Formats: sequence, structure tokens, C-alpha cells
Amino acid sequence: MPGIDYSAATIDLQAIVPKAGEKAWARFDRRDTVQAGDTVQLLWCPPVSAVNGWSEQPSEIALSYLLKANVASRMGEQDTYALDILGGQRLLPMLRALPRDQGAWALQQVAGEQGQIIALEEACWSASAVVEGLTYLSACTPFEAHMELLLDVTGDEVVGLFSAHVDPGGAFYSFGRRILAGRELKAVEQVLKIAQPLKDSQGHYLLT
Repeated sequence: MPGIDYSAATIDLQAIVPKAGEKAWARFDRRDTVQAGDTVQLLWCPPVSAVNGWSEQPSEIALSYLLKANVASRMGEQDTYALDILGGQRLLPMLRALPRDQGAWALQQVAGEQGQIIALEEACWSASAVVEGLTYLSACTPFEAHMELLLDVTGDEVVGLFSAHVDPGGAFYSFGRRILAGRELKAVEQVLKIAQPLKDSQGHYLLT
């Protein structure tokens, strides 16, 4: 945000979260068909995780927001657009309040030697953290796929709330409350078993 000293030892979170009536900008994936006048939803993250990802500062998942904005115009840089912010809400409370929708999303599949497989089954690295009672899982494959999940794990039940999948073919983000079962559940459980514990790479600098 203009006028904010991002090099300061501490930053007021509410001073940097885009609010209704304010202007902002965002860069979209080339696969997105964004045009002026469209209403879009955007995932906003605090500075450290915005640059390095949630895996570097998992506590910032709790300080991330889902924004709603109107696309005002395309800026000079390709795939970058000016936005009029319509409003926003904290990500985790929003996810917790979602109704059950088994068709909301599915784990991304890729072609394997034995046919279609779940990309997560090819994970060569994974790490996880618990943030405000939800489990964050980050994983990658040897074929440049990166995946992130936010899960509500209660006993033997695993409920998926958020899924992100990024590979050379594009970036795919989805949210919706769905109970994982079958091959998806097995893939998630296997990756969680070997996941390294994550912790913040930097000290707390946000004033909340």
C-alpha cells in the first residue's frame, strides 16, 4: 500500500490489507480470461508469505484474506490489472463457515505410467503446520508441480477446505468444504505422514 514503510521492524496489518473503496492491482495467470468490468476473488497474503509463500511463514495463513474486487482496467504490464476493492474477509473464518460441497473441487490429476494418477501421489517433498486448528500441507513433485492444502483433520476424518495446484500448465486455486475419501484421502494421509514440520522463517513483525 502507498505510504507504508515495509522495511520497518513492525507493520500494522490493518494498514496494509486492501479495504472497500481502495485501489489495488494484481497479476493474473495467463490462462485467466480477465476483462475490465469483471468481479473477481483474490487471495491476499501478508508481505513475507506474499513473496515467499505460506511455507516460509505459515502463521500468516491466519492473517490472509479473501478479497472481492472489480477489475477496473488493464495496466501497461501484461496480465496486470488495476482493481477497485469491494470488500474482504479473513480467510480461515470464511473457510470454516463453508457448507459441505463434495463437488467443489478435486485434487489435480496427471498422466502416469499406469494412467491418470493424483499429482500428490508423486510428491517428493512435503511439509506441514497446524495454524489455528487447521492443517496446512505443502508438497511438490519432481515434475515442477507445487500443491498446497488447508485441511480440517479430526480423528480419522479429513476435510479439505482449500486446494492450490501450480505447475507449468497454470495455477489452479479452489475452496469448498469436502470430505476426502478413497484415493484422495490415502494420498493426503501418506504425504502427511512424511511431512516435515514447518515453522516461521522470520520473527513476528505484524501488529494485529
